[in-house]
Amino acid sequence: MPEFLMLFLICLVSFSASILTFFSGFGLGTMLLPVFCLFMPIELAVLSTAIVHILNNALKFVLIRQFIDKSVLISFGITAIIGAFIGSMIQKYLGSGIVAYRIDLFDNYYSVELLSSVVGVLMIVFAILDLIPLLKKISFGKGHFFAGGLLSGFFGGLSGHQGALRAAFLAKSTLSAEAFIATSVCLSLLIDAVRIPVYLSSDSGGVGSDWLVISLACIFAFTGSFLGKRIFTKKKVKNIRILVAVFLFIMGTGMVLGIV
Repeated sequence: MPEFLMLFLICLVSFSASILTFFSGFGLGTMLLPVFCLFMPIELAVLSTAIVHILNNALKFVLIRQFIDKSVLISFGITAIIGAFIGSMIQKYLGSGIVAYRIDLFDNYYSVELLSSVVGVLMIVFAILDLIPLLKKISFGKGHFFAGGLLSGFFGGLSGHQGALRAAFLAKSTLSAEAFIATSVCLSLLIDAVRIPVYLSSDSGGVGSDWLVISLACIFAFTGSFLGKRIFTKKKVKNIRILVAVFLFIMGTGMVLGIV
């Protein structure tokens, strides 16, 4: 793919996904990671996504910090921090280029790294969770927040897929739409603040050669956040969520097969 098309795709996804986060509570990392995976190794894609994610969430925190529910933040955030550290440490060792298996597809051989296969499977799982109507009806009370924090933190540290699980635990609570989004943003910041230093400590942690791509993704994500704040309502964007799930399923399948 030509470089200008790559940059256009990343900017487009960063902008649109950043707007989506104001309606669904997640979306930027979920959508941006598969796109980054098209153009760089998986471990660098996870790190690059995390950098854009934390900077954009820092901006959103400034915009909507007054709506944060402190009790939920504490009960959910403590275990989320623990889970994020565990998940990011596992990711650090999975990202060492270990080949999990090789596939022969139409006389073409593909080697699939262990981290790529794990992230691909997670993409497929989260896509299925968003596509099956019965699973959407599952709800969790505040008594499950400790478990929810641990799980969302763990998967956030492992692959960056923290938002969908966190939304599943928080969406059916008594939080207002504003508190739901603001508290999710703050929880994301905590998880990102834990996982990024661990990513950077790995041998492949540098993203110096990708600074332009990351900078453009940040700029367009910031623009999307400002626009999203202006048009924010309580309405859920269900059709977009379905498109995101289909996109995740396709990309995850490609990663598991070694095509992406």
